[in-house]
Amino acid sequence: MIRSRTTVPISPASQEPAVHAASPWQEAIVPIADALLSLVSAVESGPTTGPAVKAFQAAIRRKGEEASAAGGSEAMEAALRIVANAAPDRAERRESIIDKAWAGLNGWRPEEHQP
Repeated sequence: MIRSRTTVPISPASQEPAVHAASPWQEAIVPIADALLSLVSAVESGPTTGPAVKAFQAAIRRKGEEASAAGGSEAMEAALRIVANAAPDRAERRESIIDKAWAGLNGWRPEEHQP
């Protein structure tokens, strides 16, 4: 005896929900934010003027460029949040340090929106 072949259509509701992969920048931002945290911490505890400060600002700016290249303004904001949230009592100061270094970078906040 020959069995008939039947197919049962699978409705979209019966399928497992798709797992949303993280944006590619979300993995790339971790080492950027770690380095940024170290740089900002050094600026916080060091002198406020001089060649060392300029060197730190240049390094912070490079991390902003890396974050921008990884995922644009969304990745930049995520890096900023990671650094700010690492020390909530110093979040405002850290945001100010980063804003100053990242001013004018493609994808960063317009000047009128900076704190």
